[in-house]
Amino acid sequence: MNRLSAVQLTVTLLISMICTSQASAQQSDAEQPVVLSPVVVVASKSPRPIQDVAGTVHVITAEDQQRSVAQNLDQVLRYQPALNVERSGSRFGATGVNIRGIGGNRVAIEIDGVPVRDQFDVGSFSNAGRDLVETGLIRRIEILNGPASTLYGSDALGGIVAITTWDAHSLLEGSKRFWSADLNAGYHGEDNSYSWSVLSAAVNGNFGVIAGVNRRHGQELDNQADETFAEDPQDWDSISGYMQLAWHQDNGNRLRLIANSYARDRKTDIQSLLGRGRFRSTTALRGIDQDDQTSVSLEYKFGAFAGFDSGRLQSYVQTSDTDQRSSETRATSATPVQLQRDFFYQQDTAGFELNLNRHFIAARTEHQLGLGLEYTYNRTEELRDGSQTTLATGEVTNQVLGEVFPLRDFPTSKSSELGLYAHDEIRWGKQRWALIPAVRVDYYSLDPKADTIFLEDNPNSEVVSLSDFAVSPKLGLVYQIDEHWSGFAQYARGFRAPPFEDANIGLDIPLFAIRAIPNPDLKSETSDGLELGIRRWSRHGHFNLSGFMTYYNDFIETRARIGVDPDSGVLLFQSRNIDEARIYGVEFDWSQQLGSWHPALQGFRLELSGYLARGDNRSSDVPLNSVAPPQAVTGLHWQSGDGRFDTGLVATFTRRQSRIDTAGGERFASPGYGVIDWLWGWQANKQVSLRGGIFNLTDKTYWRWLDVANLAPDDPLIQILSRPGRHFAVNITIDL
Repeated sequence: MNRLSAVQLTVTLLISMICTSQASAQQSDAEQPVVLSPVVVVASKSPRPIQDVAGTVHVITAEDQQRSVAQNLDQVLRYQPALNVERSGSRFGATGVNIRGIGGNRVAIEIDGVPVRDQFDVGSFSNAGRDLVETGLIRRIEILNGPASTLYGSDALGGIVAITTWDAHSLLEGSKRFWSADLNAGYHGEDNSYSWSVLSAAVNGNFGVIAGVNRRHGQELDNQADETFAEDPQDWDSISGYMQLAWHQDNGNRLRLIANSYARDRKTDIQSLLGRGRFRSTTALRGIDQDDQTSVSLEYKFGAFAGFDSGRLQSYVQTSDTDQRSSETRATSATPVQLQRDFFYQQDTAGFELNLNRHFIAARTEHQLGLGLEYTYNRTEELRDGSQTTLATGEVTNQVLGEVFPLRDFPTSKSSELGLYAHDEIRWGKQRWALIPAVRVDYYSLDPKADTIFLEDNPNSEVVSLSDFAVSPKLGLVYQIDEHWSGFAQYARGFRAPPFEDANIGLDIPLFAIRAIPNPDLKSETSDGLELGIRRWSRHGHFNLSGFMTYYNDFIETRARIGVDPDSGVLLFQSRNIDEARIYGVEFDWSQQLGSWHPALQGFRLELSGYLARGDNRSSDVPLNSVAPPQAVTGLHWQSGDGRFDTGLVATFTRRQSRIDTAGGERFASPGYGVIDWLWGWQANKQVSLRGGIFNLTDKTYWRWLDVANLAPDDPLIQILSRPGRHFAVNITIDL
């Protein structure tokens, strides 16, 4: 029996057990009002119950974050098997989110509707990531798995992570107070970090204001390296600020002004590489990294307008900057030198979005129609600079290991995307059937400008301008089996235009005879995704099972090795299209209040989720290394009758990585592991709550595959990239 068949059999047994348990609780379930399924926005850009969604959506609330004592995005997604945070070594840390084996810039990330910048990295000393949000100010995260280009455009080929921060009216909803302030402080042993935050809100009639600040300080991520491997000590600080002004009009309209800011400073003493490989003569290597992101948006939600029931208009501007400086001393080389490398990356974004919604009945069918218009503009600029100082003479040159600085790895690029979409939900048959057709039309353009800095290093490179037109259809079907159960099916097409760095990369390192060249023939990526699922929601719990298969055409492999130039002997790299790739698998999620089975189990909750996927490059018949190995997460939780105390054990089981593409060399195969965490919470009184946890109770040595997927078995980084051993976290919240 193959692995997928085994999982399918296991899931079938789970469904049978769930149905049996629900039948035993049918009488009490019928006597109680049914708790409606969560309302989500990410699947249609308008509020809809999750039962009406054709597709898999994960919802992570502020309460979920607090229960797991999460202080960053990696910790927030810890117990979501199909979701993984991508990391880059010990210096740069988290860089993005991977959904079902697709990550990087193929997954859209938004904060209050404003897209987070694109990730970019080059070489060993330059990496601008996308982890630019602090969890202390997050109200809710909604994640749509699979292609989402129909609603979110080119960046959502693999899915969308939509982050929403708090607003004053939501924070004070149900409260008799017009003002509140939440103070939060915590410690997490994973990286020896301390954090504190203040979130204050006030409502006066129609006017509301909320402001918050979150500050964190920490060190390097803990690991299980043995004593023979040197650590990479790190010291970092981050601060995020948030303010929102809201005006709720008497007719239900709402106007909001939102400002977000994030800043992080990080210093790393990189010792693990000293004396090894190409760093064999390096005696000191230090990095100083700074990230800044600021956004301002204006949002207007309105009621009836021009035949539509409601609508939303938003405009925004955002600027993101990365400044990374690396200092390397080669005291034992034939000519001792001091090397300085500087990396600057900036992306400025502006855009607007208009959504319109209308409910109407026609030909015995009920329609929930949504129309949207969206425009996004990006200006992206990158620069690397450097110098080499001969320690004996003090002579300084701007040539470092064959590279002449300053230089740009791609020309300053302007890109824009204009999208128009329509989304309808058509119901009939006593509301039991829903057909959900949608389509989006996109026009994308890339306009690079080669200045003297770029041309000096790339005199023979052709600068490529691009434009593309794409149609992204989607068709979903939902059937409401009864008041609890529903099934869904969906086809969705994804689209991603060639990004700036793939179209016009100009990296050239003469010392190592390496050159990356542009590709004027690069095509847009597309995907065709199919998904089937069944779900259940009741007052006692929920269950979701889905199977998916996505085909990717013209998948862009960034800086692929294409061979040696016969004229110069230089090893050439170029971003190229893979004719076809495929990822398929299953995922499930089950949460059950055990008190519905037997009164003696009142207060207990069982949670079980899992994910298994397989990815293949169908052109070369090799695995896709971006797909993580199978994983299952199970938890048993208990809450006291008065709700003041809760505790639980969560176990994460991950299979070893056995499917690896080794065309570029042998890779470290991460072994399987099981990790157990203990979580607890105590509501001391109405104002004070305390939460904590002990993680990796058995002090297991393990690796997450995506942390080490690009490393050879003997790479010195492997040891220090092992995940933290036993550690604890604690958090206190005071509600004034």
